[in-house]
Amino acid sequence: MKNKKIIIAVACILVLWIAVGIVDYGKVHSFEKPIFCVGTELADDGGSGKYVGLGYSFDIEGNFMPEDEFPGVTKWTYRLFGIELQTQIRD
Repeated sequence: MKNKKIIIAVACILVLWIAVGIVDYGKVHSFEKPIFCVGTELADDGGSGKYVGLGYSFDIEGNFMPEDEFPGVTKWTYRLFGIELQTQIRD
């Protein structure tokens, strides 16, 4: 019985981790800032920099100043466990 509870707890944590990663990936894929990542090494423009989650990270470049003509994320790179998987640039 105790082993079953441990397996269920680990499965719930794994499902939550995957869901959080999918939500953040979806936000960044639509050129918005991630929700569940913590910003590190941020630039002074209000949003460009590295965003780190649990096992994944995003390097984001964008126009985040009020005077920018096309605000938001312009380029992002997705890394899973430090391995670069995808880079996309907004046209």
